[in-house]
Amino acid sequence: MSIQTIIDNATYIKFGRTKTAGQTISRSGRVLTSARPTSQPFNFEVGMHDALRYSENRDLIEELDKLDITTEEGIDIGTTNTNLSYITAYKGSLSASNISQITATSASGTNLVLNSTGVSGSPGGTAFKKGDFIQLGSSYRYPYRVTADVSYNATSMTVPLHRPFIDQDSYTVSGKSIVVGSAVTFKVKMLAKPEYRVYPHDLLAFDDVFSLIEIIE
Repeated sequence: MSIQTIIDNATYIKFGRTKTAGQTISRSGRVLTSARPTSQPFNFEVGMHDALRYSENRDLIEELDKLDITTEEGIDIGTTNTNLSYITAYKGSLSASNISQITATSASGTNLVLNSTGVSGSPGGTAFKKGDFIQLGSSYRYPYRVTADVSYNATSMTVPLHRPFIDQDSYTVSGKSIVVGSAVTFKVKMLAKPEYRVYPHDLLAFDDVFSLIEIIE
């Protein structure tokens, strides 16, 4: 869990989700923009403090060296270190029990359709708030952010996603559970691996930030 250790000790985490687009300015001064549909992978820049003890973290160095920029790792933001849970916190009105009773019906374009007929009681309220993180369960790789508030419906709910739904080989959407908030995971690789320094007495420091990118298969 080497990259996870860096996340859990981060001094800051910067998110990037820039769309692929081109802009030109016409002779009349009009700005023309064209966007290309892409999977819009999450990019992260993670700052790391210099207060870890080297003698207690030699295993971390070896794990980072093993990963290098070639191997992915699954990370969370707020589950392993609950002090970071505010970053990804679920803001909707449903309880954990309610969420566990929701299943996916289908996904198309930037919409995820959920089946809520199995939810006990009548929770009501706003099931998902704009900015919430959501992901399908059972080993689905890709998390999404909700782009508009979704009111609770006792039968079916359509959740708008920040990017087109990404198909995964041999994965069936229908009937799958969902996870939300800090329970979502990101599959990432390092774009660049910082070198490290050891300072007397026994302090470990990295020369640069950690740049990570979500891996889309």
